Amino acid sequence: MSKRHKNKLIIPDLHEPCTRKGALAFCRDVRRKFKTEETVFIGDVTDWHSISFHACHPEMPGPKDEYELAYKSVQKWHKAFPKAVVIKGNHDRRIIRLAESVNIPAKFIRDYKDVWDTPGWKWVDDYLKDGIYYNHGDGSTSGLYPAYNLVRKMGLSCVTGHFHSCAGVKYLVNPLQRMFGMDVGSLIDDKAMAFAYGQRMKIRSVLSVGVIVDGVPQVIPMSVGRGEKYHDSRF
Repeated sequence: MSKRHKNKLIIPDLHEPCTRKGALAFCRDVRRKFKTEETVFIGDVTDWHSISFHACHPEMPGPKDEYELAYKSVQKWHKAFPKAVVIKGNHDRRIIRLAESVNIPAKFIRDYKDVWDTPGWKWVDDYLKDGIYYNHGDGSTSGLYPAYNLVRKMGLSCVTGHFHSCAGVKYLVNPLQRMFGMDVGSLIDDKAMAFAYGQRMKIRSVLSVGVIVDGVPQVIPMSVGRGEKYHDSRF
């Protein structure tokens, strides 16, 4: 008899404190509906716009204020999902990159779970469970179907984030196995000043989460249109 794998909820890029208003309620509802037992945050839980190597928006909070805003939001996520695997995204790692740029050794940098006070979260670079590889997506893949392209490199099913406008499942089957690549979109607020650089883009973020139920992947869109359940006006 094959071993039963726990149903999983994959929460995409949040970029706190620039997350869409109803995102937490949406994720709770998806967990309840699909009875997911494990949670994976796919990366970029935080944004760190204020310490970016790129130009910062002049009306955005500075590092101290951004940290305090993000900390309050992260605490709400930790309370709702006290046990989770968290992939370190490129935005999460900005503090490390900045320290390295001025020759500060890693031993002087606090652990992520201490910085964000998330004792129940396991912060990792990537994650392999039940034959499925979870990776943030930066530096490892690209294209119209990033997760699918990673499947072709890794030779196993993959779940990725990072690419906010990519969401969906694409299969690759050979004589030996069936594999899938699932891009899980994001849960950011495109109108936040942190994303002002993309205001003129015609392709916007896909607001969604991923679930894997009985080994089958599915992307669940977040209904944020006027009159829909998760419209900003309801929060």
